Amino acid sequence: MKGDLMAKKFEITVEKVTGYCACGYKAGDIITCEGLNTPDKPFCGGAYAVLFPMQTALHSGATFSFEENPHSKTKLTCPDNGYVTFKITLVNEDENTR
Repeated sequence: MKGDLMAKKFEITVEKVTGYCACGYKAGDIITCEGLNTPDKPFCGGAYAVLFPMQTALHSGATFSFEENPHSKTKLTCPDNGYVTFKITLVNEDENTR
């Protein structure tokens, strides 16, 4: 990113898989992205359609006070029968928290 501003970093974590996943995601998989960009490797478009509004909210300063980590949103399910559940987290490198 140009200038002194650092892009906000995100981790998308596969929380659980309860059925068939055409992309082969497994619980514990971690995918990263920066700012409002798409993930750094190919990623399921259907799942990203669910995750992107949360990425946008977190990028804009939103917090989720009902979550264990207010800079994270859990239990985001794949639109394909909800077989895959994701968590997106704003990684705050300054405080070394996730």
